[in-house]
Amino acid sequence: MTVDPSRWIWAAFACVVWLSLWIGPMRKKLGTWQSTRRIARRLPAKDHAGPLLIGYASQSGFATLMAENLAHKLTAGGHPAHARSLHSLSTLDIGKANRMLFIVSTTGEGDAPDNAAAFVSRVMSGTLNLQKLRYGILALGDRSYANFCRFGRELDAWLMSAGAISAFSRIEVDGGHAAALDMWRQAVERFTDHTLAADPLPFRQAALAPRWTLVRREILNSGSPGAPIHRIVLWPEDPTVQWHAGDVARVWISNNSDDMPTSRDYTLASLPQSGYAELMVREVLKPDGQRGLGSGWLGHGLAIGGELRMEIRCNREFHSPEAAVPLILIGNGTGLAGLIAHLEARALARQLGRPIGPTWLLFGERTCQFDALCGERLEGWLASGVLKRLDRAFSRDAQAPAHYVQDFIGLYCDLVQQWVSHGAAIYVCGQREGMASGVDAALRQALGEPLLEQLTIGGRYRRDVY
Repeated sequence: MTVDPSRWIWAAFACVVWLSLWIGPMRKKLGTWQSTRRIARRLPAKDHAGPLLIGYASQSGFATLMAENLAHKLTAGGHPAHARSLHSLSTLDIGKANRMLFIVSTTGEGDAPDNAAAFVSRVMSGTLNLQKLRYGILALGDRSYANFCRFGRELDAWLMSAGAISAFSRIEVDGGHAAALDMWRQAVERFTDHTLAADPLPFRQAALAPRWTLVRREILNSGSPGAPIHRIVLWPEDPTVQWHAGDVARVWISNNSDDMPTSRDYTLASLPQSGYAELMVREVLKPDGQRGLGSGWLGHGLAIGGELRMEIRCNREFHSPEAAVPLILIGNGTGLAGLIAHLEARALARQLGRPIGPTWLLFGERTCQFDALCGERLEGWLASGVLKRLDRAFSRDAQAPAHYVQDFIGLYCDLVQQWVSHGAAIYVCGQREGMASGVDAALRQALGEPLLEQLTIGGRYRRDVY
C-alpha cells in the first residue's frame, strides 16, 4: 500500500468524476419513472376492462339469436362478451358498465318486447348517471308499422339523457335487411377493435334456406263467418332438421311482383318427430279484394308438390317449460298453432315415460259450429289426460259460456290464481290487438301487477303475439 499523499488525492478525484457520471443519468431515469407513475395515476381505467355486455330485447327470438351469436363470436376471438336479456339487467348492472351494445326489437304498434317491459318500468323510469358508459344500438323493426323502431329510439334517447356517450349512430333495420346488418357489423368491429365474420345473420337468406315440399293443404274452418284458415303441411328436404315447440318458420315468398326477397313468419304447429312442419295460415283479404302476399300464395298459389324455401328460427322466448310444470295455454285463431305445439311436446313427453303437469287450454274463435279448430285432437288430449281442462269461447254464439277468451280469466279468477300458486306458467299465442291485450289486462286484474311482472321476469308468463 502506498503512503504518497498525491496518489490519494488523484484517486479520490477519479472516484468523484466517476460517481458524477453515473448518478446524473440515474437521477434522470428515476425522475422519468416517478413522473410516469404520476401520469398513470391520472389516466382512466382502460375502456376494455371486463367483458362487453350485450343487452337484448326480443319478442320473436331474432334479437336474442343476434345477441348470443355476437357474444359467442367475440368471445371465441379473444374479446370476452356476454349477452343478457334486458329484463335481467338492474340499475346496478347498467351503472357499473363501461361499454354496452344493445340489440332491441319493437313489437306491435311501437311497444317494447315483453322481456323488456320490466326494464322499462324499473330502470328507464329512474334517473341514472351513465357518463362513463359508451354504447351502440341496433334497433330492429318493421316499416309496415307506423312506429318503426320506436323502442330502439326511446332507449337511445333515455341513454343520452342519462349522460351515456353513443359510440356510433343508432342503426335501424327493417326486417332482416342485409345492408343495414352489415353496417352494424362494421360499427361493432370499430367499437370492439375486433374483426367479425362477414355474415352476422343467425339464419340464412332466401337463396340458401332449405327446401320444403307442400304435401297437404286443407281449410280448417269451412263455413266460418271469418276468413279461411289453411292447414299447411310441409315435408323437409333435410329429414334431420330440428326445432322445438314455440319456434318460428320463416317462409320465403316467390311470387313477389317487386322481385325482392320477401318472407312471412308463422309459428310452427308440429314437432320434428312427426316428420313434417305444420302451419296455420289465416287468409288475408286486402281492401281491394286481393289476397295477402303470404296467405294467398300458401293458400292458393303454391301447388301441391310444389317447393318453397323455409328457415326455422329458434324462438327461445316461447319454448316449453319442463313437462312437469303446470301450464295454462291461452290463444285465439291461428295462435292455436303455437299452443298445439306445446301440447304435442307434452304428449311426446308422456310417451317417453316422463311425468307431465296439468295443462289448461283456453281458446277463442267465432262460432262453435265452424271454428272449433282441431276439435278432435283437443278432445283426444282431454280424454287421455294430456289436457286437464279445455275452455272455448265463441264470439258469435249467443249461448257460448264466454264470448272472448279473456272473459274466462275473470269468470275463473279463483282457479287461475290457484294454478299460478301451484307453479303454473302462462303462455299466450295469437293476435296482439284485442285478444292478447285483453288477456294481459284480465291477468293484471286477476293476479295483480307485481305478481304478473314477477312471472314475466321468471319466464312463467310468455307471449307469442302478432
